[in-house]
Amino acid sequence: MPRAIGLALGALCAGAGLSQAGAPVWAWCVMLSYCAAWPHLAYQIARRSHDPAAAERRNVLFDSLAGGFWAVAMAFNVLPTVLLLAALAMNNLAVGGSRLFGRGLVAMLLGSGAGLLSLGPNFKPETSFVTILWCLPFLLTYPTVLGQVMYRLSIELSRRKDELRLEKQRADEASAAQARILAELAARDELTNLYNRRYMGELLIRQRHLSDRTGAVFAVALADLDHFKHINDTHGHSVGDSVLQTFAQLCQGVIRGSDTVGRWGGEEFILVFPGAAAREATQAAERLREQVAAASVELPGGLRVTFTVSIGLTEHRPAEGVESTIERADRAMYLAKKQGRNRVVAH
Repeated sequence: MPRAIGLALGALCAGAGLSQAGAPVWAWCVMLSYCAAWPHLAYQIARRSHDPAAAERRNVLFDSLAGGFWAVAMAFNVLPTVLLLAALAMNNLAVGGSRLFGRGLVAMLLGSGAGLLSLGPNFKPETSFVTILWCLPFLLTYPTVLGQVMYRLSIELSRRKDELRLEKQRADEASAAQARILAELAARDELTNLYNRRYMGELLIRQRHLSDRTGAVFAVALADLDHFKHINDTHGHSVGDSVLQTFAQLCQGVIRGSDTVGRWGGEEFILVFPGAAAREATQAAERLREQVAAASVELPGGLRVTFTVSIGLTEHRPAEGVESTIERADRAMYLAKKQGRNRVVAH
């Protein structure tokens, strides 16, 4: 549409220039045919090209080539020549920047050369009043059309910029969500879905730093399933896995929202009780021990296997490392084993 409007307005200027220059009939026929057919042909060329932008740049260069020819056909009548060539130069800059602008100048020179060869030299730069009148619609309308096109282009660019910003935001959010999911999966034990040893170690370090800064207390418990090897050897590893999963579920049902439980290794688990002294943590550990003793896992054939847990618990001491706290909880757990299992021992 912009090319069709531009050529229609340009035809008024060129027609006035051709008339004043006394151009031959065939030049008129070529101009009218060009103005009528070229907009549709150029549109189809760009539309069917695998690279429409590159095709349109070639179309604009052909416009410049034609502009150079019409300048010669109008005998370089000053006003219509300047209007047409200036409009073409603006088109080149708008479509392809300074590079296409330079190529457009070359195309104009080539078009002028073709005009000189076919029409011969003719130089009548004076512009009559009638020609001025015929050029006024182009002079008044073309800047408005160009401004409207540029305005719509700026709106489209702004819309596309917003879309790109939104797409980037969504991509960043999806990437962050995926990273969180991957981090969560990396921190989880595959069998029990509890936190793994690496995560629990990092949690203990953070908890110790918090305690050092604020004096907040926390307790740590190590829990080991009693006679777990016997369960595996007697009933198979699938039953052993079910026992581990059942224990994990019981832990999550007993602990507070602020507490954390993880699989420390094999049949051994670790519980962290932030803000809890040994007495409060012992009560929670005792509730867990009681629920474990009352639980069972169903075997093929309808039989059920029961299991128990021995828990060693200690309160973190100021200025000590987490290794010392864990070692003390571990000694308490083995003391629970030594005292007959299925019990909680606080150190």
